Amino acid sequence: MKVMYPMRTISTIPLTLVFLAVSVFSQITVGESFEINSNVLSEKRTYKVHLPESYRWAKDRRYPVLYVLDGQTQFLHTAVSTEFLARNGEIPEMIVVGIDSTVRVRDFTQTDWPEMWIGGGGAKNFKKFLSSELIPEIDKSFRTNGFRALSGHSAGGQFVLYCLTDEPSLFKAYMALAPSLDWDNNLPQRSLEASFEKTSGLKNFLYVARSDDFGRPLEDYNKLVETLKTKSPKGFRWFERPFPNETHSGMALLAQIDALRRLFEGYHFHNDDIPKGFAFAEEHFRKVSETFGWTFPVPESVVNEFAYEAMAQGRTDEAIVLFRRNVKENPYSANAWDSLSEGLEKKGDLKEATDAARKAASLAKEFDLANRDYYERRVKELEEKLND
Repeated sequence: MKVMYPMRTISTIPLTLVFLAVSVFSQITVGESFEINSNVLSEKRTYKVHLPESYRWAKDRRYPVLYVLDGQTQFLHTAVSTEFLARNGEIPEMIVVGIDSTVRVRDFTQTDWPEMWIGGGGAKNFKKFLSSELIPEIDKSFRTNGFRALSGHSAGGQFVLYCLTDEPSLFKAYMALAPSLDWDNNLPQRSLEASFEKTSGLKNFLYVARSDDFGRPLEDYNKLVETLKTKSPKGFRWFERPFPNETHSGMALLAQIDALRRLFEGYHFHNDDIPKGFAFAEEHFRKVSETFGWTFPVPESVVNEFAYEAMAQGRTDEAIVLFRRNVKENPYSANAWDSLSEGLEKKGDLKEATDAARKAASLAKEFDLANRDYYERRVKELEEKLND
């Protein structure tokens, strides 16, 4: 089946409808909630997990993971935005984990600062909770691929910067949205600068953004950006963006979307480039993987686009080669098998086309896909042609 975006079971709720549903019905479920008894923190912590659309049926796929701090306020919009961007091919599909907060000033600050706040200094312990308890639990329970990103807003953004300076290998990408920079006389910025000065190379990504800051907060942010401009180690990718018309709390929605786009800048493959040939697409994603420091294969939807273009131009054998590639790389995709059946039907091989359609229908039934009726109709149509 030819689609304009990756073929998946439709489960995403449009972003506007999510917020409408929240305001009208005051109840909506995105993701699933879990609890973990933390020995490190000596308390029970709650987290939510949102799985990509293909997760249910793509049993052999593994996914990057985006960890989001302050899950109570930041998980919902991040999960839906991530799904939307992935559906449109701007970013790869991701698992989103939202970590609910308990004592933010304790967990997100690396020192105590009694003259301003009481009870800080637990960032190292919270990071240990992530590295030794939560991340291993997520990796054990879900099909992750090792690519991890961390996103935090405000004090959470401060913690994001701390992780980057203290243990950069824990995450591949860091997103600090309106980070609190004044803590302990600008310790976040001072720590980042000190870390950069003793680091020759760093294969990570950092996104920082601010809201309608002015006065001291704006000065602190500009100093952070200056550090990034002048002190960044070799190989370090970073991007900063101001949102001067957004409030401190309201900027997180737009900044999170922008952060994901900047992290995966260059990932999207434009259909206008299909005439350049499939080798161009392979080179595109090879370069993308090199830039990100992680392997990202040519997506199923892109391979399909090339196959259907070849079939439309009468290059049926070439199309079938690409369709077979998709089936081999995505054996649980009903769409991949259905597309192969279309190519084989075009070639006149009705028997193998019918077999492929049956496989597609079987997978659609197994995973209870929303459009399973279509696959069943396809089988009946091909069986009738085969028996004529």
